[in-house]
Formats: sequence, C-alpha cells, structure tokens
Amino acid sequence: MQLERPPANGVPPIASMPKKAEADSTETAAPAETAALAETAMPAEIEPPTQTPTVAPTHAPTQAEAPTSTEHGRRNWLPPDWPTWLIAAAVFFAYTLISVYRFLRREPTSWDLGIFTEYVKQLAHFKAPIVDIRGAGVNLFGDHFHPIVAVLAPFFRLFPSPVTLLVAQALLAAISVFPVSRAGRELVGPRSGLAIAAAYGLSWGLQQMANYDFHEIAFAVPLLAFSLSAMVRGRMRAAVLWGLPLVFVKEDQGFTLAVIGLIMIFAYRRRGLGLFLAAWGIGWSLLAILVIIPHFNAHHTYPYWFAGGSISPVGGHFTIGGLWANLTNGIGTKLPTLALILLPTAFLALRSPLVLAVLPSLALRFIGTNPYYWGTDWHYNATVMPIVFIAAIDGIARIRASRENQNLAGTTSSDRGIGYALEHYGAAAMLAICAALAFQFPLSSLWSSSTYKLGPHVAAENQAIAMVPNGATVATDLDLLAPLAPRTDTFWLGNYGTNPPTQYVVFDTESTDWQPPPSNVLKFVESLTHGAHYRQIYADNGVYVFRRSA
Repeated sequence: MQLERPPANGVPPIASMPKKAEADSTETAAPAETAALAETAMPAEIEPPTQTPTVAPTHAPTQAEAPTSTEHGRRNWLPPDWPTWLIAAAVFFAYTLISVYRFLRREPTSWDLGIFTEYVKQLAHFKAPIVDIRGAGVNLFGDHFHPIVAVLAPFFRLFPSPVTLLVAQALLAAISVFPVSRAGRELVGPRSGLAIAAAYGLSWGLQQMANYDFHEIAFAVPLLAFSLSAMVRGRMRAAVLWGLPLVFVKEDQGFTLAVIGLIMIFAYRRRGLGLFLAAWGIGWSLLAILVIIPHFNAHHTYPYWFAGGSISPVGGHFTIGGLWANLTNGIGTKLPTLALILLPTAFLALRSPLVLAVLPSLALRFIGTNPYYWGTDWHYNATVMPIVFIAAIDGIARIRASRENQNLAGTTSSDRGIGYALEHYGAAAMLAICAALAFQFPLSSLWSSSTYKLGPHVAAENQAIAMVPNGATVATDLDLLAPLAPRTDTFWLGNYGTNPPTQYVVFDTESTDWQPPPSNVLKFVESLTHGAHYRQIYADNGVYVFRRSA
C-alpha cells in the first residue's frame, strides 16, 4: 500500500473523515410512528433539504477545487488548467522561434545538430547509426549512450528536417512545465504554483538548451520534472516509473537517478523503492560506460575518460590532491555558475533535500578539464532547472509545515520574520528574478529584427545546398552540416585527415571553421581531400560548390 505524507496542519484528509450519513446511521433510529408523521407533515413535491458536512480545508484550494470556467462565465472550451497550458504554449512558441531561426540563419553553435540529424535519419531508415559527420564510419553508440532519441525517428521519417528535432526539443521543454505547475499548485497554492511554473519556463538553463542546437538531454528535462514532482507530492511509485527512462537519455543520467533514489531512502523513508532506483541508475550507467559504448567504439574504450585529466581512469592516476586540483581549477567560473543555478529559486532550493540531485551533474562537469563544461553557456545547465525549481517548491512547503507545527505548539513569535516572507513571497521573488534574468539570455533576441532577417548570404547557401543531389557524399563546413544531413551522406571538412574524398564539397567562406578564409578556395579544398581534383560549379556571396572530376 502506498503511503502518503501526512498533512502539515494535522487535519486528516477529507476522504478519510466520516460522512454525515455514516455518522447518522450509528445513532438510534426514530420510532416508526414519528417517521410516518414526518412524512405526512411534508408535501410530497417538496424535497427535504440536504446538508453537506463542513470540513476544514487541509490545503490551499487546487485548480480542480476552484470554481469552473462555466461558473465564471468563461467559455467552456478552455481546459481546466488553462493558465498552465498558456505558460507551456508560450515556452514552446518562444523556444521554437529561438532555435528554428538560428537554424534558418545558418548560425549553428556546433556540429551537434548535424550529428543528431544524421543519427535520427539512420534510425528512421532502420540502419545502424553511422554518423560520418562525427568521423568517417563512426557508430554514434560508441560515442554516447542515448537510445531514447530513437523515439523521434518516426516523426523524422514524415518530416525529414533538422527542424523536426528543434521543435521536439521545444515541445519537451514545454511539457516539463506541467509537473512543475502541478507540484506548485498542490503544495504552495494555485497562484504561487503558477508563478513558479512561469519562472521555470523562463529559466535561463532552458533558454540555453534551445539556443544551442539540439541535444539528447532535452528528454531528461520532462522526465526529471515528472519524477520529482511526483516525489514531493508523495507519489513514490510514480516517481520511480518516471525516473526509469532517464538511463536511456545519456550514460551519466544514471548517477543523477541514483542520488534521487538515495533521497527517496533517507528523506522520504521509502527504502525498497529508493534502493531499486539507485541500483537501476548505477547499473545502467556502468553498463553503458564500461560495456556498451566501448563495444561500438572503434578503439573499444569510453572516449571521454580523457576529460578527467590527471585523475582519468585511463592514462591517469586518481589522487585526492588531483581531484581537488580539478575542482578548484577555474573556480572563478564555477562558483558564479553555481550561484546562477540557485538564484532563480531565490535560494529556496537549499531548503529541500531534493537539491542534492544536482550534485552528480555538477561534479562531473566541475571535475572535468574542459572549460566549456563549467560556465553558463551551452546546454549543460538544462537538466538542473527542474531539480532546483521543484526543490524550491518543496522548500516553501517545508517552511509552511514548520510554521504550522510551531503554531500548534504555541511557539511561534508574533513577528513576521524571514520564514513568513519566504513562505508568502518566495514564489513572487522567483518570478521576478527569472523575468529579470530572462532578458540577459536568448529570449532577448526575440525582440530583435536581426533574429528574423535572412540575407543574401543565406540565399546563396540555400542555393548551394540545392545543387547537391540526394544521396551524394558531400564534405562541408560547420554552418551547412545540418541542412545537408537529411538527404546526403555528410562529412565535416574539419575531419579532413580521416575523411574519404567526397563527390561534392560545399565551402562557405563566412564559416567559423576557416578564418581568415583562403584566397584560393579550390586549391585549399583540394589540399583537404587527399589530392582529389574538383571542378567549381557554383560561386555566390562567398559560397562555393565543387564537384569531383572524373
């Protein structure tokens, strides 16, 4: 039997209280003649009035308990939880615009969108995930373990474009708003819950995920949100079920899941479920890192051990001093990142044990030697957003429960101190902070006309892409990897050392790959293609297309 967390104010749930009719049935029945007299005294057409027992509310009214839209004269086609739907729709619309227009402007932040486009394309056609963008003949299962991305394959088969992945990513972010909203409305009240949901939708970690191409961790965002939302509402089995697929998002997510299992054991006293969740997470992460990825990797190893530097299990030696050196390296970047993760919650996340679930992600990033992992750029902070926001909700609920317990004990001071302020104004503070931060991050670009401007250079790039036939092999630079990947076998020119000569080469002189651009583009291209000879068939606005000579 699933146990629910008892209400903070000590009043039993409504469902557990005896109903009026049940109480009346225990009393002595009236004599038969008295009942008959009562029936004759009351006209048959008049029904005796019924009474509804008055029960003290155990919590703030939820959306379901609030008056319906019909009672307020609103149109009945609105969903019951229409404010949350409105927030989620705004999140979806904004993040779709940010990511899709970056793609249309041909301004990728990395090669990742091209890599995942080719990965999903291969799976959509029931082929092994050979992604030549990552390297000639590279099986992407030997790079990272992210089989959950395969759920996009049927949609890509219908809409074979990188935009399919970007829209899916925005949709996953929008879906994650719902569990955050539900936890907030149930634990801290409808208005505060909606304020926190809006703050979460604006959070800078989600904005950066939308701005930096597509990544598999987009699937972790709603899974974490649903799992932790269920946990703080006392629905432990649902929390476990939502958490299980996390191990198929990426090989490191099992460590986060293991910590969630430990929180379930020690903070919620659910030992069996917590142990199972922790074992499931650790088991799959170790299986992916030690067995699955090395099996598909050309060098039969996990390719990211090197990120540990001197303490790497491969080629390094673990010491406490080395670990401390890695953690403190770049501390001027790491500490502001940590502060900015907690700031959108007004640091209320620190009042809940759930905040500990951020430790695996931050530890792996901060121990790593790659400085891209440490800061606020890129997509790495998206998965900590649902954790800290639901932790903040739980923190407010715990503050409220503590104050109510003090009231019952008669130990509460009459002064309205910081606890009162956090309980009553914490959600508003979170919304205000996130609104202020929102315009320091990619959302600010939505108000700039340059975001939607596609100039003559983009037109030249699109024309060059159209000149490459379907199914051809083509090598190109960073900007055009994703547009070419859905219908060609695409290689990145940066891997020229291992790439085979391709049938076509598309070269963009404005790409960040080769700056300053070469003066003789044809000669430069031939130097990258192992002596193969090419003929120029298109040139406009600094964009060239070369076809291999017979």
